[in-house]
Amino acid sequence: MHFAKYAAALVAALSFSTSADAALLLGSTGSAANTVTDYSGPGAVSFDLDLEHLSPTTLRFVIEADDLLGPLSLNAIVRNLSGAALNGFYFNLQGISYLAAGSVTPTFGTLGGVTHGADAAGIAFASPEWAEFHFGNPLALANQTDWFLDTRGLAAGDTFAISAEVPEPSTVALLLPALCMASVMAARRRRKG
Repeated sequence: MHFAKYAAALVAALSFSTSADAALLLGSTGSAANTVTDYSGPGAVSFDLDLEHLSPTTLRFVIEADDLLGPLSLNAIVRNLSGAALNGFYFNLQGISYLAAGSVTPTFGTLGGVTHGADAAGIAFASPEWAEFHFGNPLALANQTDWFLDTRGLAAGDTFAISAEVPEPSTVALLLPALCMASVMAARRRRKG
Protein backbone atom coordinates (compact mmCIF):
# COMPACT_ATOMS: atom_id res chain seq x y z
CA MET A 1 0.00 0.00 0.00
CA HIS A 2 2.77 2.45 0.98
CA PHE A 3 4.74 1.40 -2.11
CA ALA A 4 1.83 2.39 -4.38
CA LYS A 5 1.63 5.85 -2.75
CA TYR A 6 5.39 6.38 -3.14
CA ALA A 7 5.29 5.21 -6.75
CA ALA A 8 2.40 7.59 -7.53
CA ALA A 9 4.24 10.46 -5.82
CA LEU A 10 7.41 9.67 -7.81
CA VAL A 11 5.51 9.60 -11.12
CA ALA A 12 3.84 12.94 -10.29
CA ALA A 13 7.19 14.52 -9.33
CA LEU A 14 8.82 13.31 -12.53
CA SER A 15 5.99 14.61 -14.68
CA PHE A 16 6.33 18.07 -13.11
CA SER A 17 10.12 18.06 -13.44
CA THR A 18 10.03 17.21 -17.14
CA SER A 19 7.58 20.02 -17.91
CA ALA A 20 10.06 22.74 -16.91
CA ASP A 21 9.74 26.00 -18.79
CA ALA A 22 12.48 27.00 -21.20
CA ALA A 23 13.26 29.77 -23.66
CA LEU A 24 10.51 29.23 -26.16
CA LEU A 25 11.01 29.82 -29.87
CA LEU A 26 8.10 31.96 -31.03
CA GLY A 27 9.06 31.75 -34.68
CA SER A 28 11.56 32.81 -37.29
CA THR A 29 11.51 35.20 -40.22
CA GLY A 30 13.62 35.20 -43.35
CA SER A 31 13.80 33.08 -46.47
CA ALA A 32 11.36 30.17 -46.51
CA ALA A 33 14.26 28.07 -47.83
CA ASN A 34 16.10 28.41 -44.49
CA THR A 35 15.05 25.91 -41.82
CA VAL A 36 15.31 26.34 -38.03
CA THR A 37 15.16 23.34 -35.70
CA ASP A 38 14.85 24.28 -32.02
CA TYR A 39 16.48 22.20 -29.25
CA SER A 40 16.19 24.79 -26.45
CA GLY A 41 15.64 23.67 -22.87
CA PRO A 42 15.63 25.28 -19.41
CA GLY A 43 18.55 27.71 -19.26
CA ALA A 44 19.68 26.96 -22.81
CA VAL A 45 18.98 28.31 -26.28
CA SER A 46 20.01 25.73 -28.84
CA PHE A 47 19.08 25.44 -32.51
CA ASP A 48 20.17 24.27 -35.95
CA LEU A 49 19.97 26.71 -38.84
CA ASP A 50 20.01 25.22 -42.34
CA LEU A 51 20.85 27.95 -44.85
CA GLU A 52 19.74 27.24 -48.40
CA HIS A 53 19.58 30.96 -49.09
CA LEU A 54 22.19 33.34 -47.66
CA SER A 55 19.67 35.91 -46.48
CA PRO A 56 19.21 37.01 -42.85
CA THR A 57 17.13 34.82 -40.54
CA THR A 58 15.72 36.18 -37.28
CA LEU A 59 14.63 33.90 -34.44
CA ARG A 60 12.31 35.28 -31.75
CA PHE A 61 12.26 33.76 -28.26
CA VAL A 62 10.27 34.38 -25.09
CA ILE A 63 11.93 34.08 -21.67
CA GLU A 64 10.40 31.52 -19.33
CA ALA A 65 10.83 31.34 -15.53
CA ASP A 66 13.61 28.69 -15.51
CA ASP A 67 15.72 30.83 -17.86
CA LEU A 68 16.10 33.48 -15.15
CA LEU A 69 18.01 31.23 -12.73
CA GLY A 70 21.34 32.26 -14.26
CA PRO A 71 22.91 33.08 -17.59
CA LEU A 72 21.31 31.49 -20.62
CA SER A 73 23.67 29.28 -22.63
CA LEU A 74 23.60 29.61 -26.42
CA ASN A 75 24.78 27.17 -29.06
CA ALA A 76 23.89 26.52 -32.68
CA ILE A 77 24.87 24.46 -35.68
CA VAL A 78 24.79 26.50 -38.88
CA ARG A 79 24.70 24.33 -42.01
CA ASN A 80 25.63 25.90 -45.33
CA LEU A 81 23.35 24.27 -47.90
CA SER A 82 23.57 27.18 -50.34
CA GLY A 83 26.52 25.94 -52.40
CA ALA A 84 28.27 29.29 -51.83
CA ALA A 85 31.27 29.88 -49.60
CA LEU A 86 30.78 31.37 -46.14
CA ASN A 87 33.57 33.89 -45.53
CA GLY A 88 31.91 35.35 -42.45
CA PHE A 89 28.82 35.27 -40.28
CA TYR A 90 27.06 37.47 -37.71
CA PHE A 91 24.84 36.69 -34.73
CA ASN A 92 23.15 39.93 -33.61
CA LEU A 93 20.97 40.22 -30.50
CA GLN A 94 17.95 42.37 -29.66
CA GLY A 95 16.40 42.48 -26.19
CA ILE A 96 19.25 40.53 -24.56
CA SER A 97 23.06 40.77 -24.54
CA TYR A 98 26.09 38.51 -24.58
CA LEU A 99 27.58 37.82 -21.16
CA ALA A 100 30.53 35.65 -22.27
CA ALA A 101 31.97 34.48 -25.57
CA GLY A 102 32.31 30.81 -26.40
CA SER A 103 33.75 28.64 -29.13
CA VAL A 104 33.32 28.87 -32.88
CA THR A 105 34.34 25.69 -34.70
CA PRO A 106 34.33 25.39 -38.50
CA THR A 107 34.02 21.92 -40.05
CA PHE A 108 36.14 22.39 -43.19
CA GLY A 109 37.03 26.09 -43.23
CA THR A 110 39.61 27.81 -41.08
CA LEU A 111 38.65 30.31 -38.42
CA GLY A 112 40.17 33.74 -39.03
CA GLY A 113 38.83 35.35 -35.88
CA VAL A 114 35.82 36.23 -33.77
CA THR A 115 34.80 39.66 -32.53
CA HIS A 116 31.97 40.33 -30.11
CA GLY A 117 30.33 43.09 -28.17
CA ALA A 118 27.24 43.32 -26.00
CA ASP A 119 24.81 42.66 -28.84
CA ALA A 120 26.85 41.32 -31.78
CA ALA A 121 29.27 38.52 -32.59
CA GLY A 122 31.17 38.50 -35.88
CA ILE A 123 32.92 35.48 -37.32
CA ALA A 124 35.51 35.67 -40.09
CA PHE A 125 36.78 32.54 -41.82
CA ALA A 126 40.41 32.66 -43.06
CA SER A 127 39.47 29.96 -45.56
CA PRO A 128 35.78 29.66 -46.50
CA GLU A 129 33.38 27.31 -44.76
CA TRP A 130 31.44 25.25 -47.28
CA ALA A 131 29.64 22.82 -44.96
CA GLU A 132 28.82 23.87 -41.37
CA PHE A 133 30.17 25.51 -38.26
CA HIS A 134 29.33 25.26 -34.57
CA PHE A 135 28.60 28.39 -32.55
CA GLY A 136 29.20 27.34 -28.95
CA ASN A 137 29.27 23.65 -28.08
CA PRO A 138 26.09 22.04 -29.49
CA LEU A 139 27.64 18.56 -29.53
CA ALA A 140 29.08 18.73 -25.99
CA LEU A 141 32.65 18.17 -27.20
CA ALA A 142 35.79 18.61 -25.10
CA ASN A 143 37.62 21.95 -25.42
CA GLN A 144 34.53 23.79 -26.74
CA THR A 145 32.25 26.10 -24.76
CA ASP A 146 28.83 27.65 -25.19
CA TRP A 147 28.23 31.36 -25.47
CA PHE A 148 26.24 32.90 -22.60
CA LEU A 149 23.43 35.44 -22.66
CA ASP A 150 22.80 37.86 -19.77
CA THR A 151 19.31 37.46 -18.29
CA ARG A 152 19.78 40.06 -15.54
CA GLY A 153 17.00 42.64 -15.65
CA LEU A 154 14.71 40.39 -17.70
CA ALA A 155 11.43 38.85 -16.57
CA ALA A 156 9.40 35.84 -17.63
CA GLY A 157 7.44 36.81 -20.71
CA ASP A 158 10.11 39.17 -22.10
CA THR A 159 11.13 38.49 -25.68
CA PHE A 160 14.47 38.64 -27.46
CA ALA A 161 15.69 38.03 -30.99
CA ILE A 162 18.77 36.47 -32.56
CA SER A 163 19.51 37.57 -36.13
CA ALA A 164 21.80 35.31 -38.12
CA GLU A 165 23.25 36.71 -41.30
CA VAL A 166 26.06 36.41 -43.81
CA PRO A 167 27.87 39.75 -44.17
CA GLU A 168 28.27 41.42 -47.53
CA PRO A 169 31.60 40.54 -49.19
CA SER A 170 32.87 44.11 -48.70
CA THR A 171 32.19 43.84 -44.93
CA VAL A 172 34.21 40.63 -44.72
CA ALA A 173 37.06 42.32 -46.60
CA LEU A 174 37.09 45.03 -43.92
CA LEU A 175 36.71 42.59 -41.03
CA LEU A 176 39.70 40.33 -41.85
CA PRO A 177 42.40 43.06 -41.61
CA ALA A 178 40.86 44.30 -38.35
CA LEU A 179 40.98 40.78 -36.90
CA CYS A 180 44.60 40.34 -38.04
CA MET A 181 45.57 43.65 -36.43
CA ALA A 182 43.81 42.67 -33.20
CA SER A 183 45.76 39.38 -33.18
CA VAL A 184 49.06 41.20 -33.71
CA MET A 185 48.28 43.64 -30.88
CA ALA A 186 47.32 40.79 -28.52
CA ALA A 187 50.56 38.95 -29.35
CA ARG A 188 52.57 42.11 -28.61
CA ARG A 189 50.81 42.53 -25.27
CA ARG A 190 51.56 38.93 -24.33
CA ARG A 191 55.26 39.35 -25.20
CA LYS A 192 55.54 42.57 -23.17
CA GLY A 193 53.63 41.09 -20.17
